[in-house]
Amino acid sequence: MRKLAAVLLAGGLVAGLVGQATAAPKPAWTDDAGDADNGQGAGASIPGGFDLVSGSIVKKGSNLDFTVTHADMPPSGSLPEGFRFMWAFAVGETSYRVTVKSQEIGKPNPATQSGTDQIGKVYPSGFFRLEGDCGASSPTGGTVSFVECPTIAYLEGTFDPAAKSFTFSVPMKNIKAKAGSVLSTGAGDAATLCAAAACWISHAAERSSGSSVIDAATWAGSYKIPR
Repeated sequence: MRKLAAVLLAGGLVAGLVGQATAAPKPAWTDDAGDADNGQGAGASIPGGFDLVSGSIVKKGSNLDFTVTHADMPPSGSLPEGFRFMWAFAVGETSYRVTVKSQEIGKPNPATQSGTDQIGKVYPSGFFRLEGDCGASSPTGGTVSFVECPTIAYLEGTFDPAAKSFTFSVPMKNIKAKAGSVLSTGAGDAATLCAAAACWISHAAERSSGSSVIDAATWAGSYKIPR
């Protein structure tokens, strides 16, 4: 009887561990499908891999894996170069932003000429950049305000068109996070362009405050990094 009880207990522990390993992460935010119409009010999503459905975070070792899922996605991933995704989030009181593109041809920021380290580099399968210390300014003295977020790190990430998603990995050390830290929606200039937690936006509007977005989602709560 003791041997049987021990076997059953071990089996229960294994099943519990398997259940934990395979459990899907709870979404940090969700969004209705069919509303990525670039502000046109068409009532139907413009295809191109921009129609946000959910965003989730899961701890993997010393990294946090962020996954963004869409209602549709072309076989090559979201439409490239002219569009980019942004997710603004905060760790405690400090805000960060991640910028994602399905393809990237390295070039400097036309307004500030920053980012010269990317000249000549090409990312044909996805580009993922962690940014911080965002600030808005009007370099020409006009009414247009540009948002500049210096690069903290270039991240590992992949597009998965079959799953209509992409995933990028943020080292916790790069955002000064640890077990028990709480992530929530970003604030200040890091979140200005989306006016929400996450959004797809056109390249032309990417740095200009107050621009309309293709699709946006709002953080529903917070994510506490488990131990």
